Amino acid sequence: MLKQLKKIITASPLLKVTSFNSVSVIIKMITGLGVSKLTAYFLGPQGIALIGNFRNFLNIAHNFSAGGLERAVVKYTAETENIQKQQKTFISTLLGIGFGVCALVGILIFSFAKPINKLLFFEKDFVAVIQLLAFILPLHVLHVYVLAMMKAFEKFNDIIRIHIIGHLLNLMVFAFLVYYFNLQGALFTLIIIPSVLVFFSLYYFREKWSIFKLFSWKYIEKKMLNNFGHYALMALISSISFPLVFLGIRSLLITELSEEAAGFWEAVNRISSYYLMFVLSILNLFILPKLIKAKSNKDFKRIVFNFYKQIIPVYLLGLILVYFIRKPLILLVFTEEFLPAENLFLYQILGDFFRIITLVMVYQFHAKRMTLIFILTDLFLAIMLFASSFFMIKKIGLEGAVIAHFITYIAYFLVILSYFRKIFLFPLFRKSA
Repeated sequence: MLKQLKKIITASPLLKVTSFNSVSVIIKMITGLGVSKLTAYFLGPQGIALIGNFRNFLNIAHNFSAGGLERAVVKYTAETENIQKQQKTFISTLLGIGFGVCALVGILIFSFAKPINKLLFFEKDFVAVIQLLAFILPLHVLHVYVLAMMKAFEKFNDIIRIHIIGHLLNLMVFAFLVYYFNLQGALFTLIIIPSVLVFFSLYYFREKWSIFKLFSWKYIEKKMLNNFGHYALMALISSISFPLVFLGIRSLLITELSEEAAGFWEAVNRISSYYLMFVLSILNLFILPKLIKAKSNKDFKRIVFNFYKQIIPVYLLGLILVYFIRKPLILLVFTEEFLPAENLFLYQILGDFFRIITLVMVYQFHAKRMTLIFILTDLFLAIMLFASSFFMIKKIGLEGAVIAHFITYIAYFLVILSYFRKIFLFPLFRKSA
């Protein structure tokens, strides 16, 4: 039985990567549980809410400073691998413009550190954390670019090793800093870890260091800059809309209910992120590069259906398990104070199921630079999520937030499936690209 299972995994590149990636995911889940437990013990629901605010801000800062170009780097690294002239243009434009934008974002964050602090932390003073972030953003950006190049070169095992190192470092540094510096220590951890990991990513990328020697100011090209602009615009929409939506929902829960209610909602989202990380990591690590290299609609359909057949059954079983062990899971990750969150799991899990079966199709927008449709559907998702949350929270209360999550992702799935209907539902109506 074990030999047969090993043979099946070895025969499938997707399952082979997935099996190794599972080790990383399990380590991340264990370390994430440790971080959540420490957060709940030392900082409580209010601390979790403020960390949530800072995470939202970090997402915005990372997307703006990296120019939203992570997926563009995967695409053009793969496409120009054997075409040196185009690779020179790509690398020169990426490093020249990318780090220029990063420097500008860093200056803005440093200059407006006090207003940002007030927006995120109200009367608490964490200006020093924000100012430190402004200085070390280039390291974060370099880490993003190097990992994206490694995805394009299909160095999946090395990427997973870097992730494992990051998970372990995160727990150790977080435990030390939160014990001695409380909330400020937790915030410092969020910005220190990516800065340290860049050195590990450069080490595992050492065989490809020569790619950086291609940089030259004279090879910066307007056409490549225009191509980057499409990806930057897509990332800009997501990096602004969704953090604002989550900040809005959190504020609505605090205003309409209480800080504790916002903490319960944040706790369910935290647990959701743990089981979602398995599938999302496969999408980013394996599916996106495959979609970029796909040459036809037939290839696209095959990649999506293989994902459905090989990954979704395991994911579905995992969701069912999470639902039935939700109470001990809450006690494991947090404390008894968070037990009211038990009633929020059903609709959160149902929404997360539709989220994943939709996202594997949505990644085609990034792979093939389908800018307009991505922006329109992403805005639909953000507006639908906030509007339904606003209505349902006022009508039902805390449970309304997760019901809105479920309704939104059903609607999102139907919209995306409708767009790709000729490929998945009526393949005879469209010839392969």
